Amino acid sequence: MEDKYGLMLFGMGLTYLVEIGLRNLSENDVEESVRQIMEKGMEDEANGVTSVMTPEFQCNIVRCAGELANFSIWCLFSYIKNDVEISKIRSKK
Repeated sequence: MEDKYGLMLFGMGLTYLVEIGLRNLSENDVEESVRQIMEKGMEDEANGVTSVMTPEFQCNIVRCAGELANFSIWCLFSYIKNDVEISKIRSKK
């Protein structure tokens, strides 16, 4: 993608992507997502469906994203670049 668009447009595209996510993750959005996850979890449990992730775990992912949305884009990018070991997060193939 960087070769296709060039470094500046690629960086601006990443920024736009994250900015849209940040703008659309209000506290109300987080709570609505948590409510939907819990409802689906209860429905799945009633139907005997087992998920790899518990509804509580999924809700914590959404809550974490909601808290991360309080930081600036550049603060997040800087932290990811310097402090997040992506290889520990990525699934092993």
